[in-house]
Amino acid sequence: MSSIPEEDLVDEGALPPDDFHEYIERIEEVAHFELITPLDLMERIQTESAHLLVEPGMLRAAACALQVGNLILQGPPGTGKSSLARALCRAFHCSALPVTAHEDWTTYEVIGRQTLVVDDEGKEQVIPLNGFFAEAVIRCAGQIVRHFDDPNEPQATWLLIDELNRAHLDRAFGELFTVLGTDELLPIALQYQREGNRELVTPRRFRVIGTLNSVDRQFVNSLGQGLKRRFTFVTLDIPRPRESREPWGSEESDASLASKEFSVASERAAERAARRTVSDQQVDLENSKSDFLSFLAGQARPTLESLFGLIETVRYAEKSTDVPYVPIGTAQLIDTIELFLARAYFDGADESDLPHLMDWAASVKLAPLFDADTITPEQLQDFAGGLTEPFDKLMRQELLQIVSLGQFYVRP
Repeated sequence: MSSIPEEDLVDEGALPPDDFHEYIERIEEVAHFELITPLDLMERIQTESAHLLVEPGMLRAAACALQVGNLILQGPPGTGKSSLARALCRAFHCSALPVTAHEDWTTYEVIGRQTLVVDDEGKEQVIPLNGFFAEAVIRCAGQIVRHFDDPNEPQATWLLIDELNRAHLDRAFGELFTVLGTDELLPIALQYQREGNRELVTPRRFRVIGTLNSVDRQFVNSLGQGLKRRFTFVTLDIPRPRESREPWGSEESDASLASKEFSVASERAAERAARRTVSDQQVDLENSKSDFLSFLAGQARPTLESLFGLIETVRYAEKSTDVPYVPIGTAQLIDTIELFLARAYFDGADESDLPHLMDWAASVKLAPLFDADTITPEQLQDFAGGLTEPFDKLMRQELLQIVSLGQFYVRP
């Protein structure tokens, strides 16, 4: 007796498919399986996020949020929200569909629509095009089946939405409010799909992780209360300040994140600079990275410490002072250090050139961050006038340029 081909068993309903694009209404067969929480979840999260500066409490909060539902990571730019979102996916043994929100989003982009295409013979035809949410859900269902067959496969696919508040979410999410707000397996109708392939059920293993820039809220769309209820919000802030007289780059286990940031940012910047300034297959990247790190730890350290001192001044500025508050994230620090290293390498700079090169890197990478509605022209002018070496030339000039051009957000 010959065996029945697997595709026939799938078509007959005896086996679930591992690709549900043509079997959307059969997602219900696997939708009830709950998310599997790895026994070593926190160890996995700590490993996956080891390159990030995130307080352990924030990692635990994010993990708990995802165990029960959807998550929004909010905070200033450069604090590692997107990187942590991807790390959380890996820790939960899930794959990800990453997208970036846009102000033009409607239900067509999020759920789906029909679109016109031209086939190989030049004929036009209308076909269904899944939106980000629908596509992620369909992929998630297929991933659940593949995980059953092979536990080494990811157990689900999650949707990652960067810059979530740039979209008009109340308009774009439409009937997804109902789906995200209940534990019941409620279907939504995909009217753009063919008859018999329209009822989409969201698997219980599915999650949405969004990132939200908490600094630029006045320039983007606010989130409605209905949507807020459907997510858990976890804040990733800038590192807490150093203790008094704590050295930069402390290796002590109880050192502050701000102190550890010195070493983390140097490491990442050196790695990126090495990758971008050597010839492929000709230079050992590790040796090049080591040379950059030695440079930062040696003759460039005083200049590097001046950069961190500047960041510390504005990052932890009190409202009672005239110092502008600018929550500069670790990513911006890494970018600035990398640019400094690239310029020093490109120029063949000696030690006497380093203060000028750091002033230049800060002026082109950090000065634009001071163009904010929370800083008055008078405040910025006073701050620029009080800058000391090495930032009393180009950095000061750029800040005064912002003042003179009046590049400030004016509240209506």
